[in-house]
Amino acid sequence: MAALLLAGGLYVAYRATTEKALPAANLPSLAVPVVPTVPAATPGATAAATQPVAQPSAAVSEALAGPVTKVPSSSPTVTKAAAPKVTGKANPGGANLALSGVVAASSTEGGPFTADQAVDGDPSTRWSSGFAEPQWLRVDLRERRQLTEVTLVWEHSHATAYRVDVSLDGRTWRRIFSTTAGQGGTVTVAAGGAVARFVRMYGTKRSTQYGFSLFEFQVK
Repeated sequence: MAALLLAGGLYVAYRATTEKALPAANLPSLAVPVVPTVPAATPGATAAATQPVAQPSAAVSEALAGPVTKVPSSSPTVTKAAAPKVTGKANPGGANLALSGVVAASSTEGGPFTADQAVDGDPSTRWSSGFAEPQWLRVDLRERRQLTEVTLVWEHSHATAYRVDVSLDGRTWRRIFSTTAGQGGTVTVAAGGAVARFVRMYGTKRSTQYGFSLFEFQVK
């Protein structure tokens, strides 16, 4: 079929054909890759039609997970070492160790009633504390001793509630006697062989409006 077109003011004639276009003879042929088509999933297809997924072998899984630490089914028994036994110098003669010790008190009433008056071996002198609660009197024996008893000789202003404590270092205390119904007088406390360097009376309740007062504080 022929047609006329106007181009740049000129009529150009061309002929349209239905012939196939052929490549030029001097051009190489091109290979067109063929892409395989994936069939669409058929409705109602079962899971058996799908391809199985490869699973890693046990060796590969272990290599990826890293080394495995095996925990024993039961923990080993741990035995604690026995604490070293605390020893102290014995006092076979029953001497009053407070006479050669260093005494201290929480407070003093004043005047002649200082702490050292309770460890001087004189039953006529005494220590008297300030008029408040609690109060304490402490003796440092200078070395660790094995104790048999502690004796308190109270003046009229005695303690109704108090305790007797022992310590190796003056910071951590262990109670060997306590009462909330003290009657004053002379009280002897059995120490049972306790090893200590420090011994104290710790008063928490007075019998009068005055302080805690001791004629003697003996440690044997």
